Amino acid sequence: MHAFARLLVQQRNALLALALVLSALLAAAIPRTGFDTSLGVLLTRSDPWLAEGDRMQAEFPGQLEISFAFEPASGDVFTHANLAAMVDLSQEYRQIPLARSMNSILAWQSPYGDDTFFEKPLAQIGTYTVAELQERRARALTEEFVAGMLLSPAGDLALASVRLGSATLTAEQRLATAEATLALRDSLQSRHPDVGVHVSSEALYELSSREAMLDDLLYLLPIVLLLCNGIICYSFRSVLLGASILTVSLLTIVMTVGTLGWLGISFNSISVMAPLVVVTIAVANSVHLVSIYRQQRLAAMAGVDAMVHSLQYNLRPISLATLTTIVGFGSLNLASSPAISSFGSVVAVGVAFAWALTLLVLPGVVLLLPPAVGTRAAGEPLLARITAGCRRLVVARGTLILWTVALLGLIALPLSLRNTTDFDRSSFVSEDSVLHDYVTAVSTRMARGPQLVYGIDARAPDGVVQPEFLRRVDEFAQWLREQDGVLQVASLVELVKGVNEVTNDNQPAFAVIPDDVAVIEDHLFNYQMVQVSSFTLDNFVNADFSLLRLFVGIGELSNQETLDLNEHIGAEFARRLPEYGLLHGSSTLVFARMNEAVTVELLQSFVLSLLLITVALIIGMRSLTYGLLSMLPNLLPAVFVFGAWGLLVGSIDPFVMMLFSISLGLVVDDTVHILSSYQSCRAQGLSPRAAVDTSLERAGPALIITTAVLALGTCVLMAASTLYFQQAATLLVPIVVVALVLDLLFFPALLMRLDRAFTLPQ
Repeated sequence: MHAFARLLVQQRNALLALALVLSALLAAAIPRTGFDTSLGVLLTRSDPWLAEGDRMQAEFPGQLEISFAFEPASGDVFTHANLAAMVDLSQEYRQIPLARSMNSILAWQSPYGDDTFFEKPLAQIGTYTVAELQERRARALTEEFVAGMLLSPAGDLALASVRLGSATLTAEQRLATAEATLALRDSLQSRHPDVGVHVSSEALYELSSREAMLDDLLYLLPIVLLLCNGIICYSFRSVLLGASILTVSLLTIVMTVGTLGWLGISFNSISVMAPLVVVTIAVANSVHLVSIYRQQRLAAMAGVDAMVHSLQYNLRPISLATLTTIVGFGSLNLASSPAISSFGSVVAVGVAFAWALTLLVLPGVVLLLPPAVGTRAAGEPLLARITAGCRRLVVARGTLILWTVALLGLIALPLSLRNTTDFDRSSFVSEDSVLHDYVTAVSTRMARGPQLVYGIDARAPDGVVQPEFLRRVDEFAQWLREQDGVLQVASLVELVKGVNEVTNDNQPAFAVIPDDVAVIEDHLFNYQMVQVSSFTLDNFVNADFSLLRLFVGIGELSNQETLDLNEHIGAEFARRLPEYGLLHGSSTLVFARMNEAVTVELLQSFVLSLLLITVALIIGMRSLTYGLLSMLPNLLPAVFVFGAWGLLVGSIDPFVMMLFSISLGLVVDDTVHILSSYQSCRAQGLSPRAAVDTSLERAGPALIITTAVLALGTCVLMAASTLYFQQAATLLVPIVVVALVLDLLFFPALLMRLDRAFTLPQ
């Protein structure tokens, strides 16, 4: 190691030049870096229901829609002020590119006839009296195709949908559509200040997510860099040393993002935070190298010799910490969710660059500084006092520390198992997003959850129009309506029964399925001739009449309640219609199932990460005992924090489960440096107590600095745009702080106690 360290120092200028050239080449691809803002990137690819959803999408391609929500301050949709805003939308919605039609209570028409709420031209809406508007309000609240769909149950929110003339849009079309929608929304809002106008669409979600990603990168990343640099400058009492570490951090980010650009890998709603994680890890590596270098400079060692000594001392722990961190994040590739695996891959690549630049570039940058840099001794009293206090506590209260940590661990472990995972797609919607107001208004006013969509496969062309099939589906639908949580059920059955009633002079007795398949086919043919755009036949049945679509409106159910209802529906379907197939065509169900899938996959990645990190430490330390012991201070921080979370909160986003694997990769850095130093001291013949003192004196200050950097850098995530990152930061900050406390107190006490009792290998 000494020879390799001296080689790195001797070739420092050439290595620095090489790194700058490579950085420039990689930086050329940064403008090519893309952003994948679709919700689908969060979904686990292993779910078989995705294939069913793809088939349903192919059979019922449909057209994209933009949804407007009108929330009058008066609390009543049927007022002249609110209706005037909706009239303006109906007259101006074609300003949106590709807009073809619009559906709302203004233009609503019954699928069974010419019934409407407003028979006068829209320009004459203002001529209706208050009594006439209230009469129409009462009718609308009792209409099954309006209440809960276009109008809230209390009549205080109205929805309008603008249908586009295409099922897919190019990136340019999505951007143009989103911008035109926002411009129209702003225009309506300015003219009708007493009516809240909110919008939602897939294009707007992507635009909003992209803006949130860019904001987080452009604003949070500089804050993290400045915080880290400020801490380092204060700790080392040197702006130039801080600037050296900042240089390595910037080069790390440039190389990481540039590599993504060359590989064509896009940032997504989770991996967008990877650069922030990479920065803190790059800073941690650099701090360890500079800390030992500075200690030797304070001992009057020459600059080159001090750097060689620091490299020789840090080469093994930094390399092991890098390897274990790569393993921790790389294990996330076991997750079938592209967002999770991409996050793990990006951080792993960045950590590898951080390791290389710390060893190959930082020595050259530091040695370019004036000789006096790093020789001021005024910067360490606080850190020295902290580490000295830790040494005294370990010696005087080691047994108490061990028993206290063991007891807290036994309490925290069952508490951590109380956490339940629950995924809310709105957690990835920024509070500053235009979608946030829409989501809030609709979830509050409509008093319903998302719609579940199923496909019933009749197994044969024209099977859907067979009277027996439709009757059995009708019976199943009747059973569905009786279930708790189900608000509405609609399918081709209701349409056939409604048309049959209308064609028989609206006699209620004829609201049944005809016995003759020819009559059913004739009804559907006639319906197609007069169908309204909101209720087209191809929305209920596919082209060869072999697949029927069943819509189930549900209340505000939790993910688990939704899954339980779906399981109940599947079991009853199998009992009632065993010869037919049930397809799950709703993304709602896939997202709900993601809780279980993501949790299982992340627990698997955690176990694999733990095993691989343990093996790496056993090999790196050349000791089975040390490798196994190192796992305790690495596992306990997450157990303690998740235990406290289980006691106080009890619910976490399934993506936060990544913190188990992530925390292993991050906190093992402290453990490796303490363990490596302790093992070296024991190999030099020092007693266990002296080895602990020396290890804490050498490694302690750097561990405190790196933890402060990591904790404050992670705290910045609390200002991120989405709830997910805020929750992750809330958990990760205490994990790294607890890890530092355990590595400064518990782990030295454990090593000293076991070494005295069993004589640990050197």
